[in-house]
Amino acid sequence: MLGEFLRYITTFAPERVRKFGYLKRLIALEFRAKRCESAWAEHQRNCKAFITKAADLCAEQKLAVVLGSGLLLEVPLKALSDRFEKVILVDIFHMPQVVGEARKHFNVKTLTGDITGVFKAMKERRAPGSNHPAPPPLIPHLKEADLIVSCNCLTRLAKPFTDHFEKERGFSDLDSDKVAYQIMERHAKAIAEEATGVGVIITDTDRFAMQGDNIVSRTDLLKALKLPVTATLGHNEEWDWLAAPHPEDHPTHDYIHTVVGKVYQRNISEEDKAKAAAEAELPPELQDDLPAEAAADDIPDIGAIVPER
Repeated sequence: MLGEFLRYITTFAPERVRKFGYLKRLIALEFRAKRCESAWAEHQRNCKAFITKAADLCAEQKLAVVLGSGLLLEVPLKALSDRFEKVILVDIFHMPQVVGEARKHFNVKTLTGDITGVFKAMKERRAPGSNHPAPPPLIPHLKEADLIVSCNCLTRLAKPFTDHFEKERGFSDLDSDKVAYQIMERHAKAIAEEATGVGVIITDTDRFAMQGDNIVSRTDLLKALKLPVTATLGHNEEWDWLAAPHPEDHPTHDYIHTVVGKVYQRNISEEDKAKAAAEAELPPELQDDLPAEAAADDIPDIGAIVPER
C-alpha cells in the first residue's frame, strides 16, 4: 500500500484522471499485476495471440488502434508495430512507463481521450441518467482503422462514472447498472457494426468466486448484455482468467473471470456464413433434450443482476 501511495503522489496526471479514480486504478493494477504475475501469464498470452491472429486477417495493414491499452499487459505491441504502418494506443491516461515503451517503436503513438463520450455529455449538461441515455461513443479512427481492438476495457468503461454519479447524484445500483449496460452496448456495437476494418472485442463476461472447486457466487459483468454475433464460429475464443487468487480479494476465495475474444471481420463470403450457421445447429437427436425457451416473464430484469462492486 505504501508503494502504491508513493506512486500516486509522484505521478503527474490531470485532475479528472485523479478525481474519477483512473490513476488510482492504474496504479493498483500495476502492483496487482506484479503480485499475480504467474496467475495472469496465460491470460495475457491468450490476449496477445488472439489480437495477433486478428491482425493477420486484415486485408491492409496501415493503421491499428487499441482501445484501453492500459499498461500494455495484454497488448502484443511489437507484433502490431511489425505488421502495421501506424499503431495508436488509446486510453484516458498513459502511465509514464507506457509512454516510454511506445517511444521504442517509431510507428507507435499514444492518444489520450474518453472513448465513452460521457465527459463530453457531462460538459454539455447531458450526463446519462433518468433524463438522458448514455451518449454515443467517441472512438477515434473507427472508420479508418484496418484493425480496431477493444482490449479488456468493456466492463470497466462505466465504473468511474457510475461511482461518481452514486456519490454526487444519488444513483441507485439499478441506475448504475442501466448506464453501464448502455455504455457497453454502444461500445460493442460500434466495434462490431460501425468499424470498417477488422474489429476485435476481448472482455471478461463473468466473475466466479471459488472455494476450491466449488462456485460460491457468480456475477454477470456484462449486466445481461449479449455481445454482437460474429460472422463465423471461428472468430470466437473463450478462456478462464485467475484474476484474483486468494488472498487478493478474499482470505479463502479465488476469483476467476470468464474471458471471451470475438473478431468481427468484414466481407465474409456467404459460403462461410452458411457453414458457420450449419455448425451452430445441434443434431436432431439432441434438440429434443433442450428445455423450452423461457417466457419473457421468466427472464430477470436488469435490476436482478448482481452488480460488481
